[in-house]
Amino acid sequence: MSETFVNDLVRGLSDRVESLSVVTNDVVGKSPGPTPVKEVPFLALRSIADRLRYRVAEFFGRNRRQHQLLMRHANRQLRPVLGRIDPDVAYIDFGRAAVAARAPLQALEIPFAVHFHGADVTSHLSDPAYRTALHKVFRDADALVVASHHIRRLLVLEGAPPEKIRVVRLGVNLEGVEPLSWEKRKETGPSIVFLGRMVPKKHPIALVEAFRLVKEEVPQATLTLIGDGPERNRVSRRISRHELQDHVTMTGALPRQEALSIVRKHWVYAQHSVTTRSGDQEGFGISLSEAAMLELPVVSTLHDGIPEQVEDGETGYLVREHDFEAMGKRLVSLLQAPGTVRHKGKNSRRKIESKVRLKERSLEIKSTLDVIKEKK
Repeated sequence: MSETFVNDLVRGLSDRVESLSVVTNDVVGKSPGPTPVKEVPFLALRSIADRLRYRVAEFFGRNRRQHQLLMRHANRQLRPVLGRIDPDVAYIDFGRAAVAARAPLQALEIPFAVHFHGADVTSHLSDPAYRTALHKVFRDADALVVASHHIRRLLVLEGAPPEKIRVVRLGVNLEGVEPLSWEKRKETGPSIVFLGRMVPKKHPIALVEAFRLVKEEVPQATLTLIGDGPERNRVSRRISRHELQDHVTMTGALPRQEALSIVRKHWVYAQHSVTTRSGDQEGFGISLSEAAMLELPVVSTLHDGIPEQVEDGETGYLVREHDFEAMGKRLVSLLQAPGTVRHKGKNSRRKIESKVRLKERSLEIKSTLDVIKEKK
């Protein structure tokens, strides 16, 4: 429930369906308004006996046995709860949750749709038991929802029936945060901003290296990093190594509205997304769409669905993964041309707005669920 897009979808659907319940493995942060949220720990073993059996299976490399223990636990946790709720249709975020929920949903004859986001069709596929179970999800799900055509292709290549797949972008909810006028933004001087978790697939180190090159050409430039995560200490050390402390601000994680209020004050949004060594990829980088809606040009990478959000040369620029030198050059070209920043920022909002309006995206999801319900 900590994922922004999950909360936004819950809020969007709550106004459009007769009754909505949320079942989540754990509750992190605030619940999405008045919608009832049931915390059901179905993704992690709870009993000491099961955990011991899992460790023994892990020691002996029995992947299938580990998976069986997890699925049995998920069924015990979910079936009684789903039975009491008795939904017309279930909507599942993430492939791992779908693998865990498939059997109890099938037993209760509850039709379901699954929304895939990135790791669930990339790095998670290295788990043989998960991959096998995922094909059962493909078979039994009534619809497979994705936020980009790139993920649609990954699903088809993995064996998902193309006719079940529907592309629905993630909606952007700015909720009281409007674009700042260019005249106001220009007063702050050349500036770059990033918003997101500091994790390997967003490669914040590459962004810092790109900014180091920017500083050589645009000495007054600044960089703001909004977010937290396992890469934060490495990022901090890299900033110190290049003596950029006076030019880079690290805010840590912030409430969404506060973060977007900072984003809108900058000239350019930058994010260096990459495929990690484990194969993990971005799904749909919602921060890029938020920045575009706030009229910032975006400099990012040719990664996953990002080319479906950023039009190279029109609304920003795209570079190859890990090519921080090219990213630095593109950032310099923008920061040295304020008129271009303004023009591409306006283009960003105009091009992305129709794709990510939250109301329309919620209606698309509701339409998908209505079709499933009618079929059953």
